[in-house]
Amino acid sequence: SKEQANELAFRQKESVVYEQIIKDLTEALSSNLPNTQKDYVIGRASKSAINAILGQVYLTLGATQTSGSAENFAKAEQYLNAAYQMRTFGKLNEIPYADVFDVTKKNSCKELVFQIQYKQGDQNYSSSIARNYQARGETINSRYNSTGAGEVAKLDLIKDYEQDDIRKGFSVKFATNTQVNDWFVTKFRDNSDAAGTNGWGGNDWILIRYADVMLLLAETKYHLGKEAEAIALLDQVRERAGLPSYAASMLSNDYRTKYPTLKEAILHERRVELAFENQRWFDLIRNYNPQELVTYFKTKNQADYGNAKISNISTKDRYFPIPFDEYKLDPQRMYQNPGY
Repeated sequence: SKEQANELAFRQKESVVYEQIIKDLTEALSSNLPNTQKDYVIGRASKSAINAILGQVYLTLGATQTSGSAENFAKAEQYLNAAYQMRTFGKLNEIPYADVFDVTKKNSCKELVFQIQYKQGDQNYSSSIARNYQARGETINSRYNSTGAGEVAKLDLIKDYEQDDIRKGFSVKFATNTQVNDWFVTKFRDNSDAAGTNGWGGNDWILIRYADVMLLLAETKYHLGKEAEAIALLDQVRERAGLPSYAASMLSNDYRTKYPTLKEAILHERRVELAFENQRWFDLIRNYNPQELVTYFKTKNQADYGNAKISNISTKDRYFPIPFDEYKLDPQRMYQNPGY
């Protein structure tokens, strides 16, 4: 009814939404859930996952809200550190990068904190990510015979991988097929007999893993002025990727020019470590305000972005538009975002 629609069709303030998110997560943290998903069932919530999300929420608040940033960063450190201390390994390089995405190790890999489970070989509950990301003429992701370009990677990202970064060779590949002739994503693979030529893969969708938690913690420590602690976490991620330490890298003119500050070095590391894991936009939102975000993209080379026109980006793109049909229900309380 119209009455019901009127009750629902309005927007809450951002602060109110955050309050509810924090309330939900804090309540979940006081439950009897186990510390890790391994103690329960893979794919179920755990306290390490809740701590990680809560830490990310406070980091986002600290970085994007005008008040209370010191308190929010302190809480971010508290919860992200709690998640990190729940790990069941020592240093990150004990876990090979390829193992994180290995379908045969998805139930045993110690880096995985939270994932959505898929069932290999099952028409209804399998994962199609390996199949969908594969380019024509290629067989690295799946036995499925692809007829498209797969999931294409932008040149801007390809150029951001440093020389000798083992993550590049694992995550992307150039498809030489004349109808593709482009880079595509190879991070998610299932070539098994069980997945077969239908490409009914067993890849789980990883929501949280420890390299992510560690880099979020590094970002938080950077904000708190604890640079040495931030760099130690950053170096663990770089070491596993086969790269020199941050201190050694800063002696290189190329690295120093591209990433002049520790903030940019951490942001770069997150980009190449977590490529195609749906983290990048949120990383940019935390690190750049709407005007800085526009400036960031305007420094990019159009040729490295293909058909996506960088010149079209403006401050309005910090938010999605509210769909017009929703806005029409109540233009006052379902107000449109600026610029649309």
